[in-house]
Parts: sequence; structure tokens; C-alpha cells
Amino acid sequence: MDQYKNDWIQVALDISSSISEQDRFERLLATIQSQLKCDAAALLLFKGQQFIPLAINGLTEDVLGRRFEIEQHPRLEAIARAGDIVRFPPDSDLPDPYDGLIPNHDEMLHVHSCIGLPLIQQGRLIGAVTIDAFDPHQFDDFQDSDLRLISALAANSLHTALLVEKLESNIDVINSEKPQSFSASHHEMIGKSKGMQALKSHIEAVAQTDLSVLIMGETGVGKELVAHAVFEKSTRSTQPFIYLNCAALPESVAESELFGHVKGAFTGAISHRKGKFELANNGTLFLDEVGELSLALQAKLLRALQYGDIQRVGDDNNIKVDVRIIAATNRIMHEEVKAGHFRSDLYHRLSVFPLFVPPLRERGKDIILLAGFFAERCQHKLNVASIKLDTQVLALLQQTQWEGNVRELEHALNRAAVLAKAETNSTHLILKPHHFNLLQTTQLMFSEDESSNASTQVTKPSLSQQSFESQKGFEPYVHMDLKNATELFQTKLIQQTYVANNEKLTNTANALGLSPGNLHRLMKRLNLK
Repeated sequence: MDQYKNDWIQVALDISSSISEQDRFERLLATIQSQLKCDAAALLLFKGQQFIPLAINGLTEDVLGRRFEIEQHPRLEAIARAGDIVRFPPDSDLPDPYDGLIPNHDEMLHVHSCIGLPLIQQGRLIGAVTIDAFDPHQFDDFQDSDLRLISALAANSLHTALLVEKLESNIDVINSEKPQSFSASHHEMIGKSKGMQALKSHIEAVAQTDLSVLIMGETGVGKELVAHAVFEKSTRSTQPFIYLNCAALPESVAESELFGHVKGAFTGAISHRKGKFELANNGTLFLDEVGELSLALQAKLLRALQYGDIQRVGDDNNIKVDVRIIAATNRIMHEEVKAGHFRSDLYHRLSVFPLFVPPLRERGKDIILLAGFFAERCQHKLNVASIKLDTQVLALLQQTQWEGNVRELEHALNRAAVLAKAETNSTHLILKPHHFNLLQTTQLMFSEDESSNASTQVTKPSLSQQSFESQKGFEPYVHMDLKNATELFQTKLIQQTYVANNEKLTNTANALGLSPGNLHRLMKRLNLK
């Protein structure tokens, strides 16, 4: 009994201590697991009609990336609407949101104990704690008063974390009348890696200024998501957000799209038309793929940024505009400037505050969180009860290079889920390695002990080397593991294509079907000079 009291006293002390939010949440769940002898528990934040896992115990790691819409999960909806402790009958026919998400338990949890604790603060639902046990009678001896104590401590812990977060963002969470304070962002960035934490910190720093922002990163990393995050946290968030894809602009209409035109300015101009700058006045203009603009249009864009006025095509009058610019590109801009493809003065004007979005392969376990996020979303699109990621799949996803980054991962998950659904009659899908069209699948299937092959090292020749081994077929690769063999093949193919294209990188990239930026990054990874 004394230990019971000591444990909960420690939880109460943790609420006001200086430990990190994550440590506080994990200690809370550890105490719940210890005192209630449950097999799984989760602390969930309630935002925008969905529950977001903040900490878990006894559940698969990808759960942290999932977002549970209450209209899709009847048990969670019951918890959200109850206002008090919810004890689900052991034989409840309401589907459990964690079916298939408990390690070593692929089957549905038909009969088990399940309790939901809504977390209420100042009459408002801010989260929930879910507690599950395989034994259908595990929680019979616990009084509702004991569970309400747990609920109160958890609510205070979560509320403290939210207060700290809002204070750090200079937002008053208690007195704010803005409804979006507790609503979920439609453009949430999933990830806890160091690179993503640094990116989020930089977004917080620049969002409430009017500085121009240049977002850089590979194709598919989520640059548009970052642009929306900057906009939503800015003082202009209630003003227009105008999107323009510069790569999709035909040269003949590009100027009109940006600055508008007057009637009769050119064939087909049958009326006055506002451009993107006018539409974005007092708001934000997002120029996606800005590196694709022609040099002539770059000069006109530079003037608009320097002087804050524009001219419609066919009009001599200046129009004053107040627009914040957010631009994005997958090109390596300083190299584009050096090559004469992009104006240096415009580059410096746009990149007042540069943001770099890290590639997925450098984000560690963010891959697992994103896989869970996409699996949960795909589950509702396919109208299945659950989608579980096999443990081999989680390892496979982390070993993949993901040249297409987050977008490629999402497409791979969706395709795998469709294939899994096609080969089974069950509504509980388990994604396995053979559902994915990824090179590392073969490596996982043929070797359980990858470390035995990891010792094989490949010496990569320099890019300028023009003599290549004359061996045929797979002979150079038979004694290598798949990763090193793949890298050797890529090295040789790039070398040969480089020489065949007169040692011009842009032509080499075109011949290989890559953008110059992606080729540059691939060469850097392969240690090609």
C-alpha cells in the first residue's frame, strides 16, 4: 500500500518537475502499468476530432505515428463523449483501435479488459488514457475512484505540457479565444528525429516574422507541408495563402499568372485579371519549384520583391502589394547560381531565412512513425478494420534509401495494403515484405544474419576514371551483399553515363532520368568525386 501511494506521489511531483514532456508521459504510463498490471496503455492528445498518441506502453512503435479519427473508432468516440470513466464489457462488439497493434498478438482482441479515461481540464476534453489487459477480469477489483485519480493526474500532466508548449510559442492557451488553439493542423509534420526537431524549431523562429523563406530539400520530402506550417503559425494566417507551381508555368503565360493582365494585353485577354501577387495581397504567396523560373521572369520577380509594386501585363500603372514570399526548390541553388541558371540577387532576396528539409533516409525512426500514419489513413480508404506492419517490414522500411522520400513511402504503403487486401478475405491486414517492391526485400528473405555479409567492402573508383572492368553478367557482384552490389552497379552506371555525355553533369542526370540535384546527392552518397 505504501508503494502504491509513493508511486502516485512521484507522478504528482513529476507534473511540476523540470523533466522532459516525454519522460513525464512515459513515467505516468509505467506507473499505470505497474499498479494496474495492464498489458497495454496509451496517453492520447485530443485535437480536431482525433486522438494523437503521445506515449505508449505495450503497443507497436508505429502507433505513435497514427492519428485516430473518433468517427472511425467507436471506442474512442465513446471515451470522448463520456465525461467520466468508461469500462467496456469484455465481450463488447465495438472494434478496438489497437487490434493487430500489440506485439506478438496478430489476432483480434475479442475478449479483454478495456478502460478509457477521458482527460478533462476546465470542462474541456484535452486527451485520454486507454488501458487494456488480456485478462477480461483484470480491472474488476479497481474502484472508479482510483481510476479518477489516475485520470486527474494524467490530465494535469498533459495540461502542464500544453501550457509550456503554448508559452514557448507566446500563445495563451487558457485565455485564447481562437478556436484553432486546440484544433489539429491539416498540415501536421510527423517526426521526432533531430533533423525534424531542428526544422520545427526554425519554423517557430521565422513564422511570425515577414522574412522571405526558401525551403530546400529533395523531391518528396514535404516542402509544401513546411510552407503551410510557416503560414499557419504566422501573423498572416487569417489572410490568403496563394500557391503557384513555377514548374507548371508555360513561358507565354508565366508573367500574367504572377502579375495579372489588362483587357487586350494579348490575344485571349478578354478582361482584366488579377495575378497571384494581387490575390495574395496582405497574405502569403508560395512559389513552389521556384528554380524553374526563366531568367527574364526572375528579373521581374526581383523588382516586385525589392519595391513591393507590380505591373499587370499591358498596363503602365504600378500596383502596391504587401506579400510575404515563401519559395521552395529541390535544386541546389548555389550551384544553379554558379552555373548562371538563377540570378544571385534573387537567390539572396529569397533565402533571407533558408529552411532545409532532411531526406527521409536521414530521419531514423521517423520512418516507422510515418508508416503508422499512412497505414492508419490507408485503412479507412480501403475500408478495412486494421492494417498492421510486420516486424520484418519495419526493418525493411528503415533500410530502404527512399530516393522519393515521404511521398515514395506513402505510395509504397498504399500499394502494399492493396496487395495484402487482394490476397486475403480478412479485414485485418498484415503487411509483409513480399507486398513491397523494394530491393531490400531480397536481402531480408535470403539472409537472417546480415552482419555476416556486412564485412564485404566496396572500393568505389573516382568519377573521372574512364576504364571499367570488362566482366560480364553478375560476376562482379556474386560475393557481395545486396546493398554493396547495388551501390557498385550505381557507381559504374553513373561513371559510364558521365563519360558518354562528355562529362557534363546536367546531361548525365537527364540520361539517367534524375534531376541534377538528386544526381548530385546520389554521387555524394556513393563518394564519387
